[in-house]
Amino acid sequence: MTYKISDEEYNKIDFKKIYSIASEIVALSRHINDFPFKVKDIIKEYSDIQLCSFKKADIKFGVDIRNFGSESAVIQEYDGMYIIFYNQAENDYRIRFSIIHEFGHYILKHKMNLKKDDDLYHRQEIEANCFAAQILMPEQIIRECSNRGYSSSVENIKRYFDVSYDAAEKRRVTLSKTNYEWKSRAEKEYDDIILLKFQDYINKVAPKRLDFYNFDEEYEIQQERDSWY
Repeated sequence: MTYKISDEEYNKIDFKKIYSIASEIVALSRHINDFPFKVKDIIKEYSDIQLCSFKKADIKFGVDIRNFGSESAVIQEYDGMYIIFYNQAENDYRIRFSIIHEFGHYILKHKMNLKKDDDLYHRQEIEANCFAAQILMPEQIIRECSNRGYSSSVENIKRYFDVSYDAAEKRRVTLSKTNYEWKSRAEKEYDDIILLKFQDYINKVAPKRLDFYNFDEEYEIQQERDSWY
């Protein structure tokens, strides 16, 4: 049975805050310099969370992590220590998303060990998904590629970030409903840093095309750069 979150609980989600937190990590992390990146390095950079595969948990502790209600990954707290258990048998892109999703619960200070019939559980799942999507498929990069004439198609998003079809499709749908001009200053705070940081990467996956190159816009940007000195 599919659970539908109540409108009241859904309206409590602060999408702008989640987007800003994730963008800050993308912009400032020492370990996000390419896509895909090693998620374990990000976990170590921002937390003391330990990672443990389902297989290792079974061998070492005799525990079937699936009993906690997830086939992919789950974060658990033990005496103030956090562990993300993940299914090592899944595809790499699925493992990456699942681990970053669970990491999102930690970064967003979510309440742990909720029952699945709790509205808060489903709200937190949506929030963690939004966090993971922005970390693994930054909107700024997708929009810059689009500005260069590359469509924000599922295939392109998969190619840029090495994610699953489902993740790319959900990202495409979400961005199609988003108007960049409506974003707040806080949401745009790290845009320039991200585009500068990943300039070489963007040039690699979406080289500038003369038929889409806006010389007037580039001239204005260069004038602004010149004014900095």
